[in-house]
Amino acid sequence: MSKGASPPLSSRLNNMLDADIKHQLSSHIAKFDHLAISLMPQNIQKSIYVLYSFFAELDGLAAQVSEPMLGEIRCQWWRDVITQKQAQSPLAEALLAAIEQNNWPEKALLDLIDAKIFDLYADPMDNKASFEAYAGHTYSTLLQLTATAIDPLAAKQFANVSGHLGVAFTVAKSLTYLKVHQSRGQIFIPSDILKSIEVSDPQSLRSFTQFGLDHYQQAKQHLDNKKLFPAILPLIRAKLILTNAQNLGDDIYKKLETISPSQLSFQWQLIKTNIFKKI
Repeated sequence: MSKGASPPLSSRLNNMLDADIKHQLSSHIAKFDHLAISLMPQNIQKSIYVLYSFFAELDGLAAQVSEPMLGEIRCQWWRDVITQKQAQSPLAEALLAAIEQNNWPEKALLDLIDAKIFDLYADPMDNKASFEAYAGHTYSTLLQLTATAIDPLAAKQFANVSGHLGVAFTVAKSLTYLKVHQSRGQIFIPSDILKSIEVSDPQSLRSFTQFGLDHYQQAKQHLDNKKLFPAILPLIRAKLILTNAQNLGDDIYKKLETISPSQLSFQWQLIKTNIFKKI
């Protein structure tokens, strides 16, 4: 390094996780994901904390902007951060450092940004394939990038787990926020699952829940690398949500508020999962 030159971003990551970044986390992220990340290998925790902080900002855009174009402008801002290395905020600088440190592919992050634009509009989810593609570019990407940070070589064999578990969690989240989405005129349930024009239709919600559980089971079948197991910890609450929804039967819409696990039940499930390495 030449005299007076700044050190690589990756070498400065440890100094970037200040209060400014932590304040950008939503209460949802802080409540559920902080504990899960704390159980990951210590050498990657800061990178994953930054990754989830970045995702939390994108995830909250639809609720924060008054019109879609404002959200698109923010998404373009993040594209510029990644492609032009424009670190114009503490979180942006930390994200660039994490990308450099973990050799994360820029395309995966750019695809994630593009996928989250869907959240800004009230377009229908055409079919299950479209839903799986959306999940693949969002929550599955979080899993895959985390696995890459843990072990880049082993992560190449992790795509099936990331793919299926990402879909399962996206179903779980869509159920949890169904009434919020409904208030915005949004429907995340794929059209080939929705049996009625009403999202409250019990048969449609049961089918959607089963769609998520099926993907969860497929992820479970492919999860054979224990070293990468920590990558899935933030998303294990998908099983709790989907099981709770399944148990409600025809009352699922009426009692959607009850499907999210309590902090205590999530912590207990997280600890058990981490100890026994089973989902």
